[in-house]
Amino acid sequence: MPGINLKCSDLLNVLNEKSVAARLIGENRAIESIEPIESCCKNSLTFAEKQKYLDIAVKKQVAAVVVPNQLIDETVHDTCTRIVVDNVRVALALIRQRFDDCKPVDSQWPRVHPSAVIHDSVIIPDSAMIGPCAVIGAHVTLSERTVVMANAVIESQVRIGSGTVIHPGCIIGWNCEIGADVIIKSGAVIGAEGHGFARDETGRFHRIPQRGKVVIEDQVVIGANCTIDRATYHETRVHRGCIIDAQCHLAHNVVLDEDCALVAQTGIAGSSRFGKRVMASGQTGVLDHVTIPDDTVLVHRAGVINSIKQSGMYATTPPQPFSRYLKNIAVFQRLSDVWERLRKVEKAIAQISTDRQG
Repeated sequence: MPGINLKCSDLLNVLNEKSVAARLIGENRAIESIEPIESCCKNSLTFAEKQKYLDIAVKKQVAAVVVPNQLIDETVHDTCTRIVVDNVRVALALIRQRFDDCKPVDSQWPRVHPSAVIHDSVIIPDSAMIGPCAVIGAHVTLSERTVVMANAVIESQVRIGSGTVIHPGCIIGWNCEIGADVIIKSGAVIGAEGHGFARDETGRFHRIPQRGKVVIEDQVVIGANCTIDRATYHETRVHRGCIIDAQCHLAHNVVLDEDCALVAQTGIAGSSRFGKRVMASGQTGVLDHVTIPDDTVLVHRAGVINSIKQSGMYATTPPQPFSRYLKNIAVFQRLSDVWERLRKVEKAIAQISTDRQG
């Protein structure tokens, strides 16, 4: 992205602020853009996890390249300025967040747009931004650098932490809590009433009011069109550092512990609990009142119908260890051959039986 004006030392400062060890080899050059290896040029910064990418960066005479420690002993490119780190992708994320991220509110709008509807009880910090047609209800708490974009609705008594960005069209239900540095993308609904009903002897449903709330802790990312229901009595909670892809659903009373990752269209039924660092691939389904232990990975549309006792990688419905799943898939692909062989054996046995009777 063109238009930045940095020195390599600025990048080192950012990484060091985030407790990422980084060192500079070469000149403290100026950087005008941050580019992928395919489009890097003379005045740009790029990233090279492998030797072949570093060779491309050197050939294009980039201003600087971020490389992992292991490339230092393998390269003789002394003319190339390098920023050396342990994890190139983490460095990429932190640098781009600081210098190459999209601005949440375009400068064409006033800091607080005149079309926004804001209750008189709301105090707007000087660093906060409110977009066109946003609605903010009574006794909402906005922190420094909060951004509420166009057409978002923040209902009464919501608390929002510093640096959090609410994208267009989001709805944050009453009494919910959103932490600091949270990103909630367009169309997400946080704090809708959970799906709680009682059924009588005639088969009719009777709604059970859901009076709890949703708590989103710091540094959570919630994708577009996600829905997270409020709890029946207490709270639905998403702990610090979780990332949730688009179109996921968390039902009432669900708890995600720290650093979980859900891929698109994952659905988790009520009162289920994920441990720390659980990962669920696309279209994972989890039944209610299920517990998933720390560091578990759910893949291939896993359908979790009972609690999992031991951490590991699981697939299919009901979940089975991934190594066993692969063996079963290999057998499944040969079922037609096995069936034909079985039919031949049955015919042979039938013929032997006929011969003996004769």
